Amino acid sequence: MKYFTRTFFIIVLILSVAVSSCLKSTNPGIPESVRKTLESSGINQPNLMRAVVNYSRPADSLRQKALFWLLTNMRGNYTVHYSIEDSTGKKYLFPPAHYLNLENLELSWDSVEVINGPLHYQADSFLLDQKQTTTDFLKTTIDQAFDARNTFSWAKKYDFELFSKWILPYRCANEQIENFRSHFIKKYSSYFVKKDSIPVLEAALILNQLVNLELVYKDSYEKEINVQTIEQLEKSRSGNFYDLNIYKIKVLRSFGIAAALDYTPYLADTTFGYAWTTVILPDRSEFTLEFPQKVHNLGKPGRIAKVYRRTFERDSTSLYAIKQPNQPTPPYLGSFFYNDITNPLNSKSVWLPYYKKTNYAYLAVFNNGDWHPIDWSIPQKASGTHFNRVGTGAVYLPVELKKKKLYRLGSPFLLLDNGYMKEFKPDFTFEQKTLLAKTGPYQNIDQGASYTLYIWNGNWSSLFSFTGKKNGISAFLPVNGLYLLTNDDPIRNERIFSVSEKGHQIFY
Repeated sequence: MKYFTRTFFIIVLILSVAVSSCLKSTNPGIPESVRKTLESSGINQPNLMRAVVNYSRPADSLRQKALFWLLTNMRGNYTVHYSIEDSTGKKYLFPPAHYLNLENLELSWDSVEVINGPLHYQADSFLLDQKQTTTDFLKTTIDQAFDARNTFSWAKKYDFELFSKWILPYRCANEQIENFRSHFIKKYSSYFVKKDSIPVLEAALILNQLVNLELVYKDSYEKEINVQTIEQLEKSRSGNFYDLNIYKIKVLRSFGIAAALDYTPYLADTTFGYAWTTVILPDRSEFTLEFPQKVHNLGKPGRIAKVYRRTFERDSTSLYAIKQPNQPTPPYLGSFFYNDITNPLNSKSVWLPYYKKTNYAYLAVFNNGDWHPIDWSIPQKASGTHFNRVGTGAVYLPVELKKKKLYRLGSPFLLLDNGYMKEFKPDFTFEQKTLLAKTGPYQNIDQGASYTLYIWNGNWSSLFSFTGKKNGISAFLPVNGLYLLTNDDPIRNERIFSVSEKGHQIFY
């Protein structure tokens, strides 16, 4: 062990001297941002330093710049693998390919929880990029990215900044890193033999169509949070929105086309979250690639509370960059770098009171039978709690996270198009006649089925149960309430609603 340690430090010392020597004539040294990555790379430092030496010649100055960009920004990027466990640590498998649909998987999941208690996702492995990337991997990534840049006419039109941010990166999310470019060039290059001078958007649309013909969305993958590898996805030929779009982005980047993964953590008026691919053109305009498949149970989402763009670049404005490393945060908000790209034209600022002793406040939307955070803010004593660019037409609940559980900070409210917040606080002294005919905007109640009506009064409280009739039932309900009508659908498609002055259900 002593011999290994001594040898390791000798190698590091030799490489350090070599790097400084090679860069001395053309560069004042390794940038501080790169040094920070090297210093945090542990026993993988020789690999990263060999990569620096590899591009130390003057002729490689642009590739060296690309390497420095990758090294600067890889810090904080990582691969994670999750398993499903119960409270005792026993692991369970729910292979999505083995289930016809999400409903079947949910029923299987629920049956396990009835016997063994609640299941949760547990991170089994967590490996930072600076501790796992090799010299060969970095060299292949850079060389193949530049090969595409020099081969395809559309790729040559991107400036170096766009190339670095949206073509060069070797990962889109927290998936297992792979050398994907040669695979996709081999797979799809025959479609461009006589089309090497077409516009970039036309090339992107061709590749988009090819991927859409091969891969399909399957909702049983919604509970699988590990991104499929390229081999796994090409074998299963189906996945969730993240699987499909991460694959698509890698195809586009292989051909020198800038592409980004955009997502909304949870849709504000239907089930699931959603992710899509955005092509970034050389003039910095953007084009969203359409998803051709009708998705069962997705409904017709019209309300998006927030939109984020996953970045490889270290974004200092994301919660991931601001919070303490051991500070727990909700999914999608504090686990990786992203940009907030919510459209300012259909969003408003939300100002809430100052929440004392709350490090981070969140806005949550109702999705899949529960409240899920989609935005965050740091409460300020002088100015209160400000949420910037929040989608209008949706209902939000302010919450905080303590010991991995959400606690309400206030009442739910509807954010109107004019920025006004309409709070839902039921008044039990006044009631209005209401026709209960639907559990959601597209789901009528079934005759003979059993239903329970809930009202939000700090938590969901049961008002009464009933048996469904053909045209619904009439009931007298407290005014200004927020309601949920459910028959325990395993997919939890039911939507929250309020009641209009004329007694009609208004769903959100």
